[in-house]
Order: sequence, then structure tokens, then C-alpha cells
Amino acid sequence: MQASPLFAQEPSPQYNVVTDAVLADGGPSLGNTDKVRWDFYKADRTGVRTDVNAGGSYDATFEAKLPAGKYVGVAALGNVTREVPFEVKDGSVARPKVNFDAAELTVVPKRKPDGDVETQAKTEITKDDFKDSVYGRNSVFVPAGEIVLTGSIGPAKAQETLSVKAGDRISHDVIIPSGVVVAKAVYAEGGRAVETDDIRFEAMSAEQTLDGTRQTINGTYGTGKMMEMPAGDFVMHARLGKVMVDKAFTVKAGERTEVTLNLDAGVLAINAPGAERIDIVETTKDLQGTQKEISGRYGTKHQETLHPGDYAVKVSYDKKSGRDPKEMTVTVKAAERTETTVAE
Repeated sequence: MQASPLFAQEPSPQYNVVTDAVLADGGPSLGNTDKVRWDFYKADRTGVRTDVNAGGSYDATFEAKLPAGKYVGVAALGNVTREVPFEVKDGSVARPKVNFDAAELTVVPKRKPDGDVETQAKTEITKDDFKDSVYGRNSVFVPAGEIVLTGSIGPAKAQETLSVKAGDRISHDVIIPSGVVVAKAVYAEGGRAVETDDIRFEAMSAEQTLDGTRQTINGTYGTGKMMEMPAGDFVMHARLGKVMVDKAFTVKAGERTEVTLNLDAGVLAINAPGAERIDIVETTKDLQGTQKEISGRYGTKHQETLHPGDYAVKVSYDKKSGRDPKEMTVTVKAAERTETTVAE
């Protein structure tokens, strides 16, 4: 015998929550997209969100089944988040919906307006508590209104304010005036190139501070290596051994600049068998009769890069050996290696 329709039970709904989200007020639903993330949190008696997560999913529109009660839905579109309170009641379907009041922005970083897209550039987007960042050409959802874009390529930075409207999908070029610098060095003008990785290059500000120092913008060890730099005027500082030289240079946006510094230097190599310590000092003495120390080390061998000129080499021995210290004068020439042996 068939059951009478009068006593047939109504099938229970498979869901009682249906979400939706739009980019702008009155705009179309964002529909089936995993760019939107919903999370449901239980609310207390006053409707304030608690930390108890009751579920969630990716999709602007999806269906869920929750126990009756009060909730707060948190919808996220990238780093843009919105909250909406709702209540689930027996026998009805709750329909929480958010308006992100946002725009989709495609960032296109370049060194100059007609330049290529810089894939390694980083762009930070901020507005009040909102913050997001992208590398190279990329899209990001941002809140409507005035946003601040800060683009950077290495130490080069550029900042601007951009006004966006809710529902916009726009592309914007972020111009970061910058170039690359390759530093090289020679021991003498037109002479032998420096190849050691011991040399240190520092690209510094052209202007000095009140104490006479310059701000280091970028730096590297070794020659022929690229350094990212903002466009402008700078000073390249090179240091190898006890030799330090500076040279002014200019960086242009979107261009490669090569800077070659003349160290005007030579290498002094000292071999002193049986020595405890080797010191290189100035040949002249001050009023107190002392010679300014230039370089030194413990051991029987010592090598140093120096400007051309005369230097005094002092060799000392362990007291137990009974040997007296020795001193000799050597001459260093630019782009030459001077080898000296201090006999036992």
C-alpha cells in the first residue's frame, strides 16, 4: 500500500547557506571563481565574531550546510577582505553577500616609459590597513580609492598615488628610473686589469653628509658584476688592499653604465723565512720618531696592494731565536709585482 501524500515527509534541504560576492555595488556576481575565499565564524550573543571557524570554501558563490545560529562571514579577494553577519534559521536559506568595493589592477613595472617590463621589480600596494605586493607584471585586487604604489628594483625606488574606482579592471605602468652599473678596475691607466675578487666596489651618493661621509647605495666584490642603481649622479669607491680610489659616474634610466677605476697601484710580496711577523710601514718618521703602520701579519709571507712609492719592510723574530729585527726599503711600481726576500 502506498503512503498517502498527506503523510509524505518534505525532503530536508542539502544546504541552508548560499553566498555571493561582487566587485562593486550593483555589479555582476563574481560567480564561480576560486579567487574568492569564504570563511564562516560563529558569533556570540551580541553578533560579534568569535574565533570558532564553522567552515568555508573557495568560490564567490557556493552552498553550505550550517547549524542554526548567528555567524560572521569573512570573504577575501586576494588581500581585500569584507565581513558580513548573518543568521541561519531552521527551514530557511541564509544568503550572505559582500561588496568588495574593489578594483583589479595590473601592475607593469618599467625603468623608463618606453622600456621593457622588469620581471624582477617589486611593487607594493598600500591603503590604510591594506597591503599587498607583486613581482614583475602581475594583477592584484585593491580597495577602491587612492592607493599608494611603491616600485623597487634593487635600491632604486619610486612612489606614486593612484586613484581607482570600484569595479575597474585597469593596467598601470609603474616607472622606476634605474639602470645597471658594471664596475671594473686597472692597476695603471691603460695597464693590466684587476681580476681578483678581493676588490670591493661601493656605489655611493654624490653628496657628502655633514661628517664628510657618503651613503652606500649598492656594492659588490669582484669586477664585471652588475649592480642595480637608481638613475642619478654617484661616486664609485674601490678598495683593494690598502688602495682606495673614487670616481664620479652617472646612471641613466634603462641603460647600462660601465665604470673603470685606475687604482694606480702595485703588489708587494714579501718572503721572510723564520720570521714571526712582517710589517710594512712608511719610510718617513713623525716628530716622535715613529713610522706609520700600513699593513702587517704574523707569519713568514705577506702580500699587499699599495700605491707606488717607497716603503719600509720590518721583520721581527721570536725572542727565543735570538735574532735581531731586520728592516729594508722596497719600491712599489704601478701595475707591477715586486717580490722581496728578507734573508735569515
